[in-house]
Amino acid sequence: MKHRILCVTLASLLGVSGCMSLFHPQAEEWYQQAKGATGQQTALTLISMMDTATQQAKTELGESPGLNNLHNQFHALQKTFCDFSDQQAATTAYEQALTLQQELKTVFHRLGKFKNDTSLRAIHLDLFVKRLQELRTAVQSIPS
Repeated sequence: MKHRILCVTLASLLGVSGCMSLFHPQAEEWYQQAKGATGQQTALTLISMMDTATQQAKTELGESPGLNNLHNQFHALQKTFCDFSDQQAATTAYEQALTLQQELKTVFHRLGKFKNDTSLRAIHLDLFVKRLQELRTAVQSIPS
């Protein structure tokens, strides 16, 4: 019985990843640093931070401070989507932003595979920057 309760509790914690930073505590620090009056402002600030971290990561190789910052900022950005109102979340601009965030997630995970390959790393970082620009545009178009 004790094992069953432990397993259910653990499964619940693993399943709850939406707005929590349970597995990425440094993401919470980035989130707090970027925190604005609205979810939109917080997201835009984090996107700017991610842009800077991406540029830094372009000059590095392997497990680098730029990639580490980008990783944690990305998780902080995911949390900002919980800060939008229900009215904002019902818009097509918000849905577009969510789709772009998912694309960024895919690019970032592929980037992790190629962190030691200079050319593939650069290609994925360039793609990440393009999607980040698209995300900025989408977030800016979400009605306040």
